[in-house]
Amino acid sequence: MAAYRYRGVPKPDPATARAQQALAVLAQLRTTLALRSSRVRALTAELGDCLAQAVCDGVKVAAVAKAAGQPAASIRSAALARGELYPSGQTRSGHLHLIAGLASELAAAEGARSAAEDERTRVLALARKSRLLDDYQLAGASGLKSDEIRKMTRGVGLRVAQPQ
Repeated sequence: MAAYRYRGVPKPDPATARAQQALAVLAQLRTTLALRSSRVRALTAELGDCLAQAVCDGVKVAAVAKAAGQPAASIRSAALARGELYPSGQTRSGHLHLIAGLASELAAAEGARSAAEDERTRVLALARKSRLLDDYQLAGASGLKSDEIRKMTRGVGLRVAQPQ
């Protein structure tokens, strides 16, 4: 005669499920931030190269600064940093159009990265406030130091949105 064997599964702990979900979201945000930061670095380097090439081709620094939305001093320093350039033969309007496009793409990439950082801060604050995970678990999942997490999340849950 076979003995009765219980084959049921115990109910999962809701706190553990929420903690695992927070860890998964933080891991995804960590990857997203790495990708967006990489894109911002690449666009910054490409914009610097285009700024230097435009100045080398004789485009006025003021026009380049206006197209890039940056101060003229940063345009000059970008041009001086890349010393060994040769004229490309591209037109003034071509340079300015390319620079304006790169500047707007860079601004959009920085905005996306900032939004991901805000989301990470919100998730960290929620996890700390509800005590789902300790600071060291959050640090491991987010790639930040535990004291940085404490500083970032200090008062985040207490802020009230200001009507604009």
